[in-house]
Amino acid sequence: MTPSAPQPATSPSERRRSQHREEARRTILGAAETLLVEHGYEGFSMRRLASQCGYTAPTIYHYFRDKQGLLDAVLDERLALVVERLERLERRADAAETVREMLGEFARFGLENPAHHSLLAVHRPEGAAIPPSAQRIGDLFAELLGELGAAGRLREADVDGALQFVWMLLHGIVSLRSERPDVEWKQSIVEYSLDIAIQGLIGDLPDATCVRPERNQS
Repeated sequence: MTPSAPQPATSPSERRRSQHREEARRTILGAAETLLVEHGYEGFSMRRLASQCGYTAPTIYHYFRDKQGLLDAVLDERLALVVERLERLERRADAAETVREMLGEFARFGLENPAHHSLLAVHRPEGAAIPPSAQRIGDLFAELLGELGAAGRLREADVDGALQFVWMLLHGIVSLRSERPDVEWKQSIVEYSLDIAIQGLIGDLPDATCVRPERNQS
């Protein structure tokens, strides 16, 4: 086997340029995330971003092709943390139990990061790829729901329909809780909703007990 030729050493000036590019990218992403959290998707603009991060719009577009690409990068980094949490979950003997735990993890992410979660509901241009981390989360759910479908556990035996149901459920929970702080939500309403949803999608979990929301005392 012929040994590969040694790669030329990176010069100090090239390393500095690479470091500068990475620092600029990180600065832009950090400023974009701050604006997103403070103003939401509707209040986000490239003009505001340029003012916030200190880079001109042409420089920003040098690193990110457009507003969608920039926000996708922000979302992808945050969702990568969710992927780590989901992949660390212990796989239960019953895939339905794992799905239930994953629903809880993703709901917590959305409630902790409502501005980022809102990006998942933004209309995407036709043909635009979704962020890799979002795709990975979808794949994790699809894999488990596929196992349940193959075992005849899904009520409708339709994995695509089950995935859409999961997405609608999570988006509804997070959106209502985040956008209606004036409502006195019961502390256990999220867990209760997820338990009921699993029963509707799959059926009762082994030894499942629903945590019912507390009733107001009259």
